[in-house]
Amino acid sequence: MRRPVVLKYGLVPVLLASMLLSCFGGSAAASEQTSPGSVVERPETVRGFNTYGAAMTEQNVDELRNEYGANVVRLQIHPQNYAQQHNVSLSQAWDDMLDVTEQGLQEAARQGLMTVVDLHSVPIPGSKNAPEFWNDDATLGVLISCWEEIVQRLAPYRDYIWGYDLLNEPYNTAELPLGASKWHAWAQQLTDTIRTLDQTTPIIYEASPGALPRGFIENEWIDAGPGYPVKYQGDFQLLDDDNVIYSVHWYELHSYTHQGIGYHNGSPVTEDWPDKMVYPGTNDGVHWDKETLRELMRPVVDFQKKYDVPIYVGEFSAIRWAPGASQYIRDSIEMFEKLGWSWTYHSFRDWHGWQVDYTETMTSDANSASAIASEPTDRELTLKSYFSRNQFVQPLDSPRPPANLIRNGDFAKDADSDGLADSWIKGANAQTSIIEAEGHAQQVAVTASYQRGIDQEWMTVSGENRYRLQAKIRVDQGQVRFWHYGVTSTYGFAGSGIVSDVDQTDGEFVVKQLDFVPAPGTTKISVRFWSNTPAQFAVKDVELIDLGPEVVVLPPTTSVTVTNARGGRSAHLEFDAVADAGKSIDRTEYRVVGAAEQWQTVAPEGVTLTEPGVYLIGYRSIDSAGAREAGKGVVVTVRRGRRDLAGDGAG
Repeated sequence: MRRPVVLKYGLVPVLLASMLLSCFGGSAAASEQTSPGSVVERPETVRGFNTYGAAMTEQNVDELRNEYGANVVRLQIHPQNYAQQHNVSLSQAWDDMLDVTEQGLQEAARQGLMTVVDLHSVPIPGSKNAPEFWNDDATLGVLISCWEEIVQRLAPYRDYIWGYDLLNEPYNTAELPLGASKWHAWAQQLTDTIRTLDQTTPIIYEASPGALPRGFIENEWIDAGPGYPVKYQGDFQLLDDDNVIYSVHWYELHSYTHQGIGYHNGSPVTEDWPDKMVYPGTNDGVHWDKETLRELMRPVVDFQKKYDVPIYVGEFSAIRWAPGASQYIRDSIEMFEKLGWSWTYHSFRDWHGWQVDYTETMTSDANSASAIASEPTDRELTLKSYFSRNQFVQPLDSPRPPANLIRNGDFAKDADSDGLADSWIKGANAQTSIIEAEGHAQQVAVTASYQRGIDQEWMTVSGENRYRLQAKIRVDQGQVRFWHYGVTSTYGFAGSGIVSDVDQTDGEFVVKQLDFVPAPGTTKISVRFWSNTPAQFAVKDVELIDLGPEVVVLPPTTSVTVTNARGGRSAHLEFDAVADAGKSIDRTEYRVVGAAEQWQTVAPEGVTLTEPGVYLIGYRSIDSAGAREAGKGVVVTVRRGRRDLAGDGAG
């Protein structure tokens, strides 16, 4: 049984007891589950992306695993954001977010990726950073029940969960610049609750305030600058558990990493902003470089040395138009790698400002499609170079169910009992009701003229895949059009298709379906039941099935072997490219990230590097049909010889 999530703070004490008793139909111990087999060994180090479960389609996960080389995704459970985007209640948003998180985790596991499960927001109104959140002890009860449901719901995939991230960026605005004083005690109770259900999965604990590096400082006065009081911060309180990973979020030089946000929507085409800053470089009389980053991270480094605990950088990034963003990202990753930390980049298939497959040109949200990169960016190749170090786990061996993209296509959910199924939208003048008949929920609609009946929007699709749209429909009066409507990434019209114009069906349900490939440029579609005349109709079992690629076109695949010679003072790269059946390799190309914009053709003898340094080498192949492989990356180190060191004044 799904629990009713609290909608108002005043209701928390009243509903909390019934929530805890009815959430799972019995005691916590009774619902203990173990994942089948328990054969997956969690990798000690993971490198990947932040994203949402809804982004974890088969195609996207394949891209993460095989094009980028990520071995982990941090799945954000964000019911407050979902409720706003889909205009549903927080209770419905929580249920839907659990659905998409489970689906995303399942797809990740099927392709051998680990997952961090992140409680990004809580299904109660108001900000989790507001004093009201922290002052109401009933909030802890909601957090506990959330984690009870998460852990039990995801138990079948437990071997593929790298960690439970208890709460994203916790802090209390009333207690800044220090962290929320209740956070440690609450996190301990959450940990104890999880351990009654799962004794093995690591707990991920974000320092407060906001997972900032300064949250790890011990026994110092904290001066966060103008607007904040100076307060004393004592000892860091560890969680009482043997399997905890401590997490920091890395947006230091925040004015650099977040520059231009707020200006980018100033006009449909925006290419400049007044708060522009560079990295490395001097800004407002202060020089920023790699040493600056190391100093800012020192509190976390000192903390790890003192307590000998693992560290995970849960989020880091730089806005794509920040001058020098690729160097900032590279310097940050090199710091993480030297320290042996795991990390996840923000983000994958989220807002365009953080996307590494968009160019460095600032654009408004409305104009973001113009910034989709036609060539791999330095930021993308930088990530891929370090992802190439990843190790992977054995994929989950289970069949993949049909991918039905329709939310609540059986009309089983109507959280507010308004007669309109959750996730559906009705026309302004349509009358709707849900009835139960013949063992099925049916969405009934009555319209007065040619107008919208019920729609569901928007579902992400690919112009390279074939889809089947089908439903059972009964028309008692008039004529109803069953169709789909496609839009581009900026919601411009991209094309539509009619499944059927359905006349009266003599009281019987008829099945109508259409197989189609979305029109070029389509990124999302809406499913629609509109009347052509005054009509009364009922619909059940609506499905939009992703049938997979229309035509499978396999680009070349390239692997690289790096051989060091003379004690590491040179590195030789040999590239091996394989084309799809019936094709041959036209050429293999490479470029040095940060040093060359143009790709160079690899000579038959390969590439040799002799100058000392750490190189990020991007590479790809093109076949005889012109199919181009997505760029890959590798880190190559050429060491200095004794003479080089002596020339630098070293002993």
